[in-house]
Amino acid sequence: MTYDDTTTSDIMVEIHFNVYEFRDSISKYQIKSSNDWNVISGKDGTYIVKEFDTYGVLVYPPNPQTDVALSFNEKISWIDKFREILYKPIYWREYITVIISDSMIYTTPDLNLERFNGIDLVNDVLRSQNIEFIEIDDSIRIGVKIKRPLSRQSLEEGIKSLTRALGLYYKIKEAQEDIAVKLASRFY
Repeated sequence: MTYDDTTTSDIMVEIHFNVYEFRDSISKYQIKSSNDWNVISGKDGTYIVKEFDTYGVLVYPPNPQTDVALSFNEKISWIDKFREILYKPIYWREYITVIISDSMIYTTPDLNLERFNGIDLVNDVLRSQNIEFIEIDDSIRIGVKIKRPLSRQSLEEGIKSLTRALGLYYKIKEAQEDIAVKLASRFY
């Protein structure tokens, strides 16, 4: 399976960093059942959702593998670090979508990550950490290998790796832009 193919075993997870935005985004759905996870339904489909004090999680399909639902049952501290990276004016995002597929967790193209010079060299270094920048069509996704069955600890490690890789991506892009400006200013 390639990273851009989705199968019925793929699980989409939206992590909303702003609880109020999360509540607003699901307010148009009808709550079908409520227990540890709320099952919501609307014309777009059926999802399961869970809210924590600083973020909310929306999962599709509504009947994910048990290991995924159980892994998201407790608060994941690295999600707050994700927020720190994406709550800067240039990268502002209210939520991030990740896909869990087999033994991988990866970002989706909606982050609009672009290829950068040296990506192959960076991947050579990061593969030892089970992280990779994956080029699909004209976008870059961040992929992280995770242990299955998924546990809270392996999910936390996967989210931590995604967060750190996204932070690295932005630092690389900023450094390349700084170098380009410095070289251009010394051109004449």
